[in-house]
Amino acid sequence: MEDFFLPILTAFFLTLAAVPLVKLLAWKLNIVDRPAARKLQVEAVPLLGGLGFFLPFICALLLFYKGATDLNMKAVVFCAGLMVLLGFWDDKAGMSWRLKLGGQILGAVLLVLGFGVKVSFFELNALNVIFSIGWLVFITNSVNLLDNMDGLAGGISAIAAFFFALLAYKVGQPDLAMFCILLTACLIAFLKYNFSPASIFMGDMGSLFLGFTLGAVAILLQVEEIQHWEVVVWHPVFFQKYKYAFECISVLIPLLILAVPIFDTLLVMAMRTLNGLGIFTPGRDHSSHRLSRLKGALQRRLDKVILIYIRITGRRKRTRQHILKGMSQTRTVLILYACAGVLGAATLVLSQLSLKGLLGLAALAAVIALFSAYKLGQVLVYKK
Repeated sequence: MEDFFLPILTAFFLTLAAVPLVKLLAWKLNIVDRPAARKLQVEAVPLLGGLGFFLPFICALLLFYKGATDLNMKAVVFCAGLMVLLGFWDDKAGMSWRLKLGGQILGAVLLVLGFGVKVSFFELNALNVIFSIGWLVFITNSVNLLDNMDGLAGGISAIAAFFFALLAYKVGQPDLAMFCILLTACLIAFLKYNFSPASIFMGDMGSLFLGFTLGAVAILLQVEEIQHWEVVVWHPVFFQKYKYAFECISVLIPLLILAVPIFDTLLVMAMRTLNGLGIFTPGRDHSSHRLSRLKGALQRRLDKVILIYIRITGRRKRTRQHILKGMSQTRTVLILYACAGVLGAATLVLSQLSLKGLLGLAALAAVIALFSAYKLGQVLVYKK
């Protein structure tokens, strides 16, 4: 792991230096996010933050990524770069959700059909293609929708990239691990400017890039520990009979790392449908918005810690954002960070469990997800 030390530092400090320059560019091009009824900020904030970590990430890859001949990773970077251009267009001039969705589908089709980056656990290749395209578009939109609070999408993506790096290193994919750890370093540096109160937003340029990249990494990551599960030793005949099902599970394990944006997107789609709204209707009805309205003992304790932090660091002086709103955002983001971290750690454990342990933990996760959806769904966010 010592080989990662210099690349991490380089990517981190490149991003720290690049973001202030991108801020100036955003103001000069007048690409800013202005206050609106459904937005949380009370003053204009520059966009283009995605460019502030995309360019350092590419520079770090050119310097330290050893798999330069890997066609798959070149394809991922190229198609993710197209998402950056699509996001820039949306940040600059705006576009309809249909046009943006069409651009995402084209990028996914290019990666899957043009470069052959797709899953392989279905016997019918057409199903592999359809699943891969749908997965890329879904995760791209999930991260895009998650970018609704200061530091939320950037932090969750950093945590996901970090655990993807650990899994990739663990299963013998060091090049993919380097790719993910460089992305993690860039995002952590970006959070210095994007955490509440944010002085720059990543915009669609950043969120579309992150969603597409993380979705592609999940496809490329192959978890091989399934061959060492206890069920293989205890019940070899049973394993051979249901080997196809086990292979599907082994591929889906790393996808749990992205459970937070997946949960948020499914919750929003379900609640908007139940309330007679279109699923693409913009609004403050995401899991983060609902969570920020909940009050409890944990929230009150976090509020005290956050208030002390705000007073000590003087962050109130840097923005006109209301202190209670800032506390609510910070508290919510920290809770979701913790959820993403726990899920990432659970993913590392899952690959070592027996079949019984896997099914038990999966059942527990399903119960927790349903209970969380029920509690968050009760929060009133829609006007009658």
